[in-house]
Amino acid sequence: MNLSVQAVAVWGKIAPSHSITAIMITDDQQTIVTGSEEGQICLWDLSSELKISSKEILFGHTASVTCLAKAREFEKQPYVVSATENGEMCVWNVTSGQCIENTKLPYRHTAIYYYHCSFRITGEGWLLCCGEYQDVLIIDAKTLGVLHTLSSSQSSDWINCMCIVHSARIQEDSLVAVSVTGVLKVWDLSLSLNSIQERQSVYEKESKSLDCINCQAVQFCTYTERLLLVVSSTCWQVYDYCDFSLLCTEFCKSGQCFAGGEVLAAYRLIIWTEDGHSYIYQLLNSGLSKSIYPADGKVLKETVYPHLLCFTGVKENKSFPFVMGFMNERKEPFYKVLFSGEASGRITLWHVPDVPVSTFDGSPKEISITATWTLQDNFDKHHLMSEGIIDHLCVAKDGTENAVVSTSVYIPSLDKLVCGCENGKIFVTLGLKTARARLLENTSLLKENLPYKVLNGHSSRVTCLLYPHDKSVRFDPSWLLSGGQDSIVICWDIFTGGILHQFSLQSGPVAELLQSPENYQLKDHSIVFCVCSDHSVAILHLQKRVCLLHARKHLSPVKKIKFDPVENMLMVGCEDDSVYIWEVETG
Repeated sequence: MNLSVQAVAVWGKIAPSHSITAIMITDDQQTIVTGSEEGQICLWDLSSELKISSKEILFGHTASVTCLAKAREFEKQPYVVSATENGEMCVWNVTSGQCIENTKLPYRHTAIYYYHCSFRITGEGWLLCCGEYQDVLIIDAKTLGVLHTLSSSQSSDWINCMCIVHSARIQEDSLVAVSVTGVLKVWDLSLSLNSIQERQSVYEKESKSLDCINCQAVQFCTYTERLLLVVSSTCWQVYDYCDFSLLCTEFCKSGQCFAGGEVLAAYRLIIWTEDGHSYIYQLLNSGLSKSIYPADGKVLKETVYPHLLCFTGVKENKSFPFVMGFMNERKEPFYKVLFSGEASGRITLWHVPDVPVSTFDGSPKEISITATWTLQDNFDKHHLMSEGIIDHLCVAKDGTENAVVSTSVYIPSLDKLVCGCENGKIFVTLGLKTARARLLENTSLLKENLPYKVLNGHSSRVTCLLYPHDKSVRFDPSWLLSGGQDSIVICWDIFTGGILHQFSLQSGPVAELLQSPENYQLKDHSIVFCVCSDHSVAILHLQKRVCLLHARKHLSPVKKIKFDPVENMLMVGCEDDSVYIWEVETG
């Protein structure tokens, strides 16, 4: 009989870190989805009054989330897809929180768009993806397998941004994209469906070089089917979609960088910046005036001018980077919502009026914040929130908490829970008994009868922990390793709490402690590897208590380590695809 084990998380009073890197609102405007630098996906309830409350945290990624998108027609299946820096992709059911499908591909996506033509595409539709690779990938929305590529006949390059253009007037779909070098490309999706399904080459139907470097967004105006908005970090521009002639250019203020934009209505745009501000413009002359070229043909004379109607701003946490988006839902409750997520974990919403107007004197009007919320706000709201599993150990005599857990490891063979803290302390206690007492709120058992040790040795935050005996019996069962922000690795006796040895690396914070695979180890080798924040790698011999090698010349983050004790060679693979081979004896 199969036994199911239900995992229970005891968070404590401090919310987990959730540095937002991607944000979206579902089509029904009932759920906000955020991805984080830590790799978690967070689901937030959004009420009809635009009130926010966190609902679930989904774990499945091991790297920072780069983008989010819907993965089905939302009325039928409430699915979203997430992608990360290391190529992981997951499809989530935002109603149940279940991971429906996952894969890992050798591609780093920066934008994903769902596309489905029900009467011409079999299956669940396609995910059109762009990122740090050439052109556009077509991925099956159900299996997450790569189906095909939209290729370039010329100027093949990475795509910075793109959008799907659906023309209701002629019932045709196109994909408009802008490359990192500012080349605009248009692929005809409607005419290419058969070629894509038959795996024939598909090339762009149009290509034009724009005066636009570092493009952040491109959007098609479905209201007029004539305007194309292109946003770069220094300016935004409006083009005539029929001939790609330039109609309007507006440069950003000094010290600001544009980060994206959307079409609000016919001849009305909203543009936002990296620091969380946004601006709503009305295009005068209806935005359809013909571009006029002077006689010398050198300078384009623009005849369309933007008028600033409204703006939004932020009043605090200005130092945090923002990711922003806009939701223009035409179903009830008919909200136009501008939303942002910060690296601090804060979500902010602005309800944009259906008809934004300036003040009576013609100056731009500020739109106030409608709602703002963080995970910590949820934790503070629920006063009955359970304490953390070792909170009873982290309270000073005056009742104030003096330690926040920064890293932890559970040792099943010893039933010991080891927690490293921000203040450099390490707590060692019984894992299962402490968890049981905490869940059952047995305070007397926690404070009086459960043994624990406090290990003092680090001067600042403990960054990583390793109990090597769990993975290899060649290591002494008493050894516990800790790495800190103070660039020190300490070998402890876990039974006595004493320090056996300190390795001072002087290479910045210790990022990771690793073991070599069992089949690479000899009987007299008790070796672990230490990866530091400056991309250096140290080989530490625990039995001899010496650093055999400190390799410091890697130019990018370390991705993989292999050690051959027979040849006495260390091989280090980095994220820039470089490989370094070190001779341990000579360095």
